Amino acid sequence: MGVTIHFKLHLPLSPALTVVEVLNQLRRRALRYRTGGRVDAVLPVRTDDQALRHGRTLRFYPSPGECRLSGEVELVPRMGFVLPVIVGKDCEPLWLGLARYPDGVEMDGQCHLTRLTGLRWEGSCKTQFASLHGWEHFRRCHLAVLVLLEAARRLGCRVKVIDEGDYWPGRNEAALRQNVEQMNGAIAAAAGAMKDFDRAKSAAGVQSPIFAHPQFEHLEAEGADRGHAAALRKVLSKSGSFAPPEG
Repeated sequence: MGVTIHFKLHLPLSPALTVVEVLNQLRRRALRYRTGGRVDAVLPVRTDDQALRHGRTLRFYPSPGECRLSGEVELVPRMGFVLPVIVGKDCEPLWLGLARYPDGVEMDGQCHLTRLTGLRWEGSCKTQFASLHGWEHFRRCHLAVLVLLEAARRLGCRVKVIDEGDYWPGRNEAALRQNVEQMNGAIAAAAGAMKDFDRAKSAAGVQSPIFAHPQFEHLEAEGADRGHAAALRKVLSKSGSFAPPEG
């Protein structure tokens, strides 16, 4: 839950640059951003299985006897190159890569083609909690992710981006600020409801980065006023030993 940038990269079969050259040039670009204070750190390119797991994706296929897509399969890249970028405090790391995915997958005794040909990557980066450190820090992190994805496009990759903050592609800064603030309110209201429930049940408290926000109580009240936690509180109240706090 929280503003996230989802993306897909695809390097054509006959690119002007090889995959190694693309990742190395992308890393050099990221290093310039680090020097300019736009990202915190740029790590070496990796090829290990742990790094490749950051490019895992889900696909759905029909189960036997079903006409709808009901079977879920996780696809993990088999080999490739991965560039980790530490964007900023409380922003998820950005994992950029190009790798080969399995050509097919077996499920319930049936083989399905993945159609993930060539060199690809599917990933996401949640920027939401960078907002714990103010708008300017969040903006810097969110835009840094998008700028690096644009750099990959300029190097020959086909890039598809879904920006939950609605900044991209129109560079709508007002929409981005509104979305991150509303989401902070929704998360704070939900976390507050869970915290009240845990307190009533004498259970271990729920953990969430949103509690560290300097204006958490304001965000919680604002989110509650918008009705973000009403359904959750209703469900929790039915589980027993919980009543919404007065006031």
